[in-house]
Amino acid sequence: MSGYFVTEGSKFKGRPLTTLPVVLNRDLSRIINSNLQLKSSHDLEHLRSIAQQRDEWTKLTARIREEPRRPSRSTEMQKALSQVSFAMPSDTNCVKQWE
Repeated sequence: MSGYFVTEGSKFKGRPLTTLPVVLNRDLSRIINSNLQLKSSHDLEHLRSIAQQRDEWTKLTARIREEPRRPSRSTEMQKALSQVSFAMPSDTNCVKQWE
C-alpha cells in the first residue's frame, strides 16, 4: 500500500481508476467534522496508528458506516428512467396499417 503513493513518471491519462486508496479516501472525506484523508504516505501511517488502537478504529469504522452515501450515477439514471412513462397509442389501427 505504501508503494501506491510513490510518484514515478507522468500520471495516467484517462478515466480515474477505482482503487482501494481512492475508495478509502472518499469514505474518509465523507465523515463530518473530520480532517482524515488518504492522499499521502503520511496519511497512511496516521491511519495505521489509529488501526492499532482497537477502540479508535471501531469508532472510525462506525462513523464511516453511518455517513450517508451519495447514490452513484447509474443508480440516479435508473431512478430517473423508472419515473418516465412511455405512452402507447390507444388506437391499435396505426399498428395494423404497417403490417
